Amino acid sequence: MRRKDREIQDLEQLESILKECSVVRIATQDEDGLFIVPVNFGYRLEGEKLTLLIHSAMEGRKVSAFRKGGTVAFEMDCGHALRTADTACGHSYAYRSIMGTGTVTEIQNLGEKQHALESIMAHLTGQNWQVPCQGAERTAVFALEASQWTGKANRLD
Repeated sequence: MRRKDREIQDLEQLESILKECSVVRIATQDEDGLFIVPVNFGYRLEGEKLTLLIHSAMEGRKVSAFRKGGTVAFEMDCGHALRTADTACGHSYAYRSIMGTGTVTEIQNLGEKQHALESIMAHLTGQNWQVPCQGAERTAVFALEASQWTGKANRLD
């Protein structure tokens, strides 16, 4: 990271970004080339180990690419605000973000799928939900295990 003064290493601050963001953008690749998909997510943070949980329809370009495996890149951001100044070059933009790389694997076990979907719902709504078996059976669920991730912020201080 070029701007070490903007790097976030504190896990509590990193988790506050995870909590505030509702969309993660995942870059992946298939035979047609690179593409980015924005998806809602849930997460597990165990120490420094981050797992993003995402859901999808059972088929489509994203699912096909994820099922083929390989490394993906991801990014999420929040806390957006324009920082104005007297000159054009003095303007800046406040944000908080997380970026990283990892691998995506499909969750096959029905109970694990339900738990992952419940994590996604809890993250997005702040409430606990029970996902019925029928809903989980009709949904593809993936875990993105981050092999490397970092936080960055340009704050409105």
